[in-house]
Amino acid sequence: MKLLTISPSLDIRFAAVILLVMGLSTPGQAEIVSLDSSNIDDVLNNAGVALVNFYADWCRFSQMLHPIFEEASNIVREEFPDTKQVVFARVDCDQHSDIAQRYRITKYPTLKLFRNGMMMKREYRGQRSVTAIADFIRQQQVDPVKEIHSMEEVNTIDRSKRNIIGYFEKKDSDNYHTYEKVANILRDDCTFLAAFDAVSQPERFSGDNIIYKPMGEGVPDLVYLGSLTNFDLTYAWAQDKCVPLVREITFENGEGAGAGSRVPDRCTSLPHQLEDYMRAAPQHFYA
Repeated sequence: MKLLTISPSLDIRFAAVILLVMGLSTPGQAEIVSLDSSNIDDVLNNAGVALVNFYADWCRFSQMLHPIFEEASNIVREEFPDTKQVVFARVDCDQHSDIAQRYRITKYPTLKLFRNGMMMKREYRGQRSVTAIADFIRQQQVDPVKEIHSMEEVNTIDRSKRNIIGYFEKKDSDNYHTYEKVANILRDDCTFLAAFDAVSQPERFSGDNIIYKPMGEGVPDLVYLGSLTNFDLTYAWAQDKCVPLVREITFENGEGAGAGSRVPDRCTSLPHQLEDYMRAAPQHFYA
């Protein structure tokens, strides 16, 4: 009787394949920061842009997103290696329900965008693909401020949009850095422009300043009178001008979806709520 023998070289090749597969499937390769109550403020406050995946392990849509989110993180990290420029993070909402409540997370997975610790109003609702998520982060890295090279350009701006124009002596200044930070946060609500040096001089008779140009022709401009080095004041003024009290509901900014579009598949907290209810009142379910 002949015994089946396995060649040593085949053994080595087989082991190499197993190790390769194990390496490719190792979650630790992706630079995803797990957030909890001890590190969330520090991580988000020190990140220029952070995309946070709020998930629940029992939700199959969360499970499906994990490898996509990790691969997108790896691609973005290659393009933006500065770990404070872009951060991919996640929160286990079952383990950290306090964080979920803090950010009013009731559906999983939910992808929230943060800038310098501030949560943006609009969550990510694009396609759940590596390409789409990576492209979304690339878009967030685009400079939100368009430079004006002549004062004639001011006369041609689109008055169907809300415009804020900053006039600065230098681009490398505290005043402009505050303006740029505000523009990054409100980039979806207003168009931000800026002029520097000799181009801005006619509008800088009293120093650096910013002007809001409302929608519509013939509507008077509004000048910011506060300190440009005070971020909170500058942001509050710009937000008041850029964000209307009554907002048009669109697919990007509301729960309702427009014709032919829908909110990506998500789970709600309902399974756990039903489980608790059944334990508390089983007679409601069993006659």
